[in-house]
Amino acid sequence: VCTLDCVYCQLGPTTLKTIERKPYVEPGPVLAELDEILSQKMQIDCITFSGSGEPTLNTCLGDIIPGIKSRCPIPVTVLTNGTLLYLPEVRAGLLQADIVCPSFDAATPQAFSRINRPHENFILEMMIQGLKAFRREFSGKIYLEVMLARGINDSPQELEAFAKVLTEFGADRIQINTVI
Repeated sequence: VCTLDCVYCQLGPTTLKTIERKPYVEPGPVLAELDEILSQKMQIDCITFSGSGEPTLNTCLGDIIPGIKSRCPIPVTVLTNGTLLYLPEVRAGLLQADIVCPSFDAATPQAFSRINRPHENFILEMMIQGLKAFRREFSGKIYLEVMLARGINDSPQELEAFAKVLTEFGADRIQINTVI
């Protein structure tokens, strides 16, 4: 379940491409499982949300993160494709995370369409504005992940467009990946 159908996704083709947020996973079972794991006194460096799709599609994420923070001091990271950060309620739900890692694979609509294959009602400008708004509101760390794919989003023009957007954004870290 995702807002995108990225050509490089390790999970394969998206089976449900949507921008509809709903309670895909309720807080109770997630927090109960966390309690069980915490009772085992394991060494845990970080609790990370990723999943089989886009975590911010889950309307309960904003309740699960504070539930974790109330149980333990372990940092919380959210891996997201960043598409729903234009929504104030999504940004609010992520504010208690320690690290948010949004993806940003294209700075032009053409490349975005080719590499991320977004839901038909989503445009790149929504994502860019959401990333900028989140940066203004979020006091934690933002580690932006960029995936470059030969012949899709690595042209000099695309890289120039990336540079323009990325300098305006101000991520704490930018990780550049390539498809192999």
